[in-house]
Amino acid sequence: MRSSTTAAEYGLEETYWWFVGRRAILQRILRRLGQLSAVAIDVGCGTGRNMLLLDQHAGRVAGVDRSLAALGIAASRGCAVGCADGQRLPFADACADLVTAFDVLEHLDEDVSALVEFNRILRPDGLLLITVPAYRFLWSEHDEALMHRRRYVASELHVKLNRTGFSVLLRSYAVFFAFFPILFYRLYRGLFPKDAMSPKASHVILPSFLNVMFTWMLRLEARLMGVVRLPWGTSIVMLARKQPEPSHVPSADCSAKIRTHGDHSTEDCLVG
Repeated sequence: MRSSTTAAEYGLEETYWWFVGRRAILQRILRRLGQLSAVAIDVGCGTGRNMLLLDQHAGRVAGVDRSLAALGIAASRGCAVGCADGQRLPFADACADLVTAFDVLEHLDEDVSALVEFNRILRPDGLLLITVPAYRFLWSEHDEALMHRRRYVASELHVKLNRTGFSVLLRSYAVFFAFFPILFYRLYRGLFPKDAMSPKASHVILPSFLNVMFTWMLRLEARLMGVVRLPWGTSIVMLARKQPEPSHVPSADCSAKIRTHGDHSTEDCLVG
């Protein structure tokens, strides 16, 4: 993600309906798990805002991202973060109880390779919580500005999770109630020329009452996901468990066993 986009999103994290509402959804899912994780790793941690959320549900939280601008903000928040790609994670096998990747897979060239890596660093029965953007027909200048590679349908992501060693526990679309307003807005924006050299993200600043209303709708979706699978939306949320392996995989301590890539190890990269 471009540093200018990172800075813009950082300024919206505490107020903009999409960020606030998504955290409400993630918080409710984490609360339903009913137990604290010893080690959580947030892949594509960005500015670290979601790591502060994970910190309420894990004894230790680490994050990785490719953006130095985002990592600088995360480190200023006191987060333990490092520079790494989601397709080559510098962590030992079976070292994490929970891996999260919030709107990350769509940025990677090889999303299946990343899922294999997530599975590798999870302990037996460890959990993976991910979100991705939905539906190719929603592709717009917004995706180009955020440097997306793809958008998903739920069944496609479900199959990829199964084939990389996960069983899906929760599968739902999100941003269900705001789906049609967003669809119509993107169709409308598509009628106008865009700057191919400098695409713009569509974080539309809404009047206060609309921002509150959209936030409330996502909070309602967070409650509904506990009982129903929302049939459509602009995002997809999935919770999956690492499937049991035929042979015992010894647990490992991330701080003790570091996988080195090139000239940098996790210990070299972690700051904060």
